[in-house]
Amino acid sequence: MPSPASIFARLRLALLAAAVIAVQGLGAPQALAQTSGRAEPVTGPGVTTIGGIGPGQRINVRQGPSVLFPVVGSLGYGTRVDKGLCIGGGSARWCEVTTLDGNVSGYVSGRFLVEGAAPPSDDDLAGGPDYWVVRGLAANERLGVRLEPKSGSRVLATLRNNEIVRNLGCRMTGSTRWCRIRSTTGMDVTGWVTARYLRESGAPPVVVPPPGPDDGGPDFYVVRGLAAGDTLNVRSKPSAQAAILARLTQGTRVRNLGCETSGQTRWCRIRTTGGVEVTGWVNGRYLREG
Repeated sequence: MPSPASIFARLRLALLAAAVIAVQGLGAPQALAQTSGRAEPVTGPGVTTIGGIGPGQRINVRQGPSVLFPVVGSLGYGTRVDKGLCIGGGSARWCEVTTLDGNVSGYVSGRFLVEGAAPPSDDDLAGGPDYWVVRGLAANERLGVRLEPKSGSRVLATLRNNEIVRNLGCRMTGSTRWCRIRSTTGMDVTGWVTARYLRESGAPPVVVPPPGPDDGGPDFYVVRGLAAGDTLNVRSKPSAQAAILARLTQGTRVRNLGCETSGQTRWCRIRTTGGVEVTGWVNGRYLREG
């Protein structure tokens, strides 16, 4: 008959085995572990990280969706992964994951996956006035118009106090409200600004540029007024954001196909006269009758 000590030892081993199954194998690092996985498991839209464990712990990645499958690697707290197919539900849910560098791929318990919120829908951009006016900037301060709704994104242009912009919709990114705008004066720019400096506004006054001596237009223009070494962009549309089709140097002669005004910029549709024929739009300020 087994002794009490033997029975206690077996019970202790059984409890330890159950604990290992419950936590899906927290333990020592494996040879295939991702080494760049210490990002905090605070995720954004479309981002999945390893969580539900302490910052110094790791979970095992297995060849199949069960602790019965062999371990193929381990992932630390905060490791970012691409999530694939999930099997089962509740505490028995297992998901296929792959690290962003592709070094580790396998299955982990679904309870260790922390997923970001779904991306904002188009409805998040609905509502609001047609126009905003920039207010609240300090003297000599400028409001950055950014490529994306986040503070570290590239600045496309800057706005001053009292400039009026068109409202293209707002959304929350973290605790900051960002609004997508389009400029109504100067260079045509579309981007994101922080909403704290925007106030509801009416439409900007219509500014009609005075007629120039070239209205109606000559048959040909010559490119003039460029700085030394500069070129004039030929764009697919009358917009500073349109694709660049070609670049013209000082003195280039082009055919005039008609001009129009967008905001405060006069755009002219031209066709090159050299061996390679290109048709597109250029800023009219750099054209002279020729």
